[in-house]
Amino acid sequence: MSIQPRRIKKQLRDNRFSINLTNDETDLLTAASNLTGVEVGVLIRQMVMKQAITTLIDDPEEDFKLRKYLSEGAQEQLSRS
Repeated sequence: MSIQPRRIKKQLRDNRFSINLTNDETDLLTAASNLTGVEVGVLIRQMVMKQAITTLIDDPEEDFKLRKYLSEGAQEQLSRS
């Protein structure tokens, strides 16, 4: 079974953040990049976006629950104002 890298359309990215990684974290990301053929930056971006969406939808420790707001629908949201 061969892992094929996904083709991602290049987008203009003007916003940058810096993170400090341990040697183990760097080694893990480098190994994942080598195995998949996907650049480390792309892997990090994908992981961050997946975690952000998960946090918004289902994080039990957060008061904001996107799933709740989406399931309520626009009518209930509008009736509160």
